[in-house]
Amino acid sequence: GNLDELPMDLPAGPDYVVGPGDGLTINLTGGISQRLQRVVDREGRLALPEVGAVEVSGRSLGDVQHLVQTVLRGQFRGVDADVSLSRIRTVRVYVTGDVERPGAYDVSSLSTPLNALYIAGGPTSGGSLRVLRHYRGKQLVQQVDVYDLLLHGIRGDVQRLQAGDTIQVPPLQGEITIEGMVRRPAIYELDGEKDLSQVLELAGGVLPTGTLRHVDVERVESHESRTMLRLDVPETDSDASVNKALEDFTVQDGDKIKITPILPYADKTVYVDGHVSRPGKFAYRDGMKVTDLIRSYKD
Repeated sequence: GNLDELPMDLPAGPDYVVGPGDGLTINLTGGISQRLQRVVDREGRLALPEVGAVEVSGRSLGDVQHLVQTVLRGQFRGVDADVSLSRIRTVRVYVTGDVERPGAYDVSSLSTPLNALYIAGGPTSGGSLRVLRHYRGKQLVQQVDVYDLLLHGIRGDVQRLQAGDTIQVPPLQGEITIEGMVRRPAIYELDGEKDLSQVLELAGGVLPTGTLRHVDVERVESHESRTMLRLDVPETDSDASVNKALEDFTVQDGDKIKITPILPYADKTVYVDGHVSRPGKFAYRDGMKVTDLIRSYKD
């Protein structure tokens, strides 16, 4: 919420693409000691002493440094040039589709589609979080899955924006509801998840207090009716069999999955209740007698 207060203070590495409006600081050492402040003009050129204008637009920052040093060495012997960004240009991009505030936005040239989506207020309730399309003209540059950031904190190799780029958010795809004994019960959007095992992974996995032996699924048959399904795994099966049963169970759009808790009863346990000093659960062992728990009338 403090986007206007904070500058876009991201590092610009040697792969940063220079364009009109970028401010560059050129430190010259060796044959000449001088510090130059230059702005790339609208034609993408950089003015240098004794050399004139040099075309730098579209080149990476590392290439610009090599170019400036090569050109200046033709005029100054033994000169070394260090080029850095002093001011970052803004670019106009267009955010369209199912977002809260679609329109044109001026953003930093270090911004990514995630920044543009954030400035536009994010997707609407009917907008997708799994498919964020980044277009440059008619070419699809990249398709971003925002779940990578929201669920795993991974931004991945997200491309930076350039002037005129379009960010398009399509309507959301299939949805599935997961409730009960999972780490993140919620409504999740499907994007290639086919089986119950993959869906439970989206929800962070099943809690230790949840059982995978009995999974209830409420399913909507398209435009017809609702039905209840139940995945029952015999108690004698191994963990491998349980995992295979989850992988073999195919999920559909609109499914509501409920993971039930394990039974509240403990194995090999004796319950003491009533008018006793220490009511509760006690461990059972073979040959145990009542006097092991209630030793005298005082207990």
